[in-house]
Amino acid sequence: MKRIVAVVFCVLMLASTAFAQGQFQTVNTPQVIFENGYIQVVGESEAGQTRYKAKRAAKIVAQRDLVEIIKGLNLIGGTTVGEGMLQVDTIQTTVKGFLQGAIVVGEEYVNGEGYARVALRLNLRGSGSLYDSLSPVLRQPPAQLNLPQMPAFQPPAATAQPQVFDGLIILVGGTGFKPALANRIITESQDVLFEPSKVSPQMLIERGCGGYTTTEAKAKALLASWGSKNPLIVKCTKVMKSTEAVVSVQDATAIFEQNQKTNMLPQAKVVFVL
Repeated sequence: MKRIVAVVFCVLMLASTAFAQGQFQTVNTPQVIFENGYIQVVGESEAGQTRYKAKRAAKIVAQRDLVEIIKGLNLIGGTTVGEGMLQVDTIQTTVKGFLQGAIVVGEEYVNGEGYARVALRLNLRGSGSLYDSLSPVLRQPPAQLNLPQMPAFQPPAATAQPQVFDGLIILVGGTGFKPALANRIITESQDVLFEPSKVSPQMLIERGCGGYTTTEAKAKALLASWGSKNPLIVKCTKVMKSTEAVVSVQDATAIFEQNQKTNMLPQAKVVFVL
């Protein structure tokens, strides 16, 4: 009996250690951020402080790091959030106030040395998230960010599409594509198929500009969780401005026609396979 108790105790200790390590893991590179759906940073104070002062200092460090990561994220058309701040007062104000949406997921104070660590997480999607804060700007990106206004796609004569597709998977691996807060899907003639302004306001907050995974299987699973049973799979032909996925006219026509049937683009039922 004592042996069983000892084993259980060891398992619990290992699980507790693993959980604590997970709390203090950083998620700060763009691809991982967009795959996980959140940014996570760890701030550490200087030693020799009281518990209160150390935790407060550690949180300030984490907030500073969080702002720097957000400013470095791609916004749209190769523009970063930080660069966008120079053009749009709304973004600058939002980035200053977004910290209210960041949550503390871990904190500790080391008595012997008098320093603290605080882990902050900011979700990309959902209530209080980065998309929630930036959605008023992202829904009108060309006008707000002084980007060229691209024409909407006008498909050629309708083609036979016996199948109905209710989601979209874009294969962008090996093209240099970078996840962004406002990725676009465009044609080779630079007509716009998909961008934030085409997503419904609620879906933009909940799903952003779609999801990001590393395999088709993961993409299908993510779309299934959004109610998509039969996604259309399209390969990107090239990338423009690092964040805009280009598709052929044939694929663009298929995407347009399927969207007319299932409304998948306004629902952001789009996943990029990196």
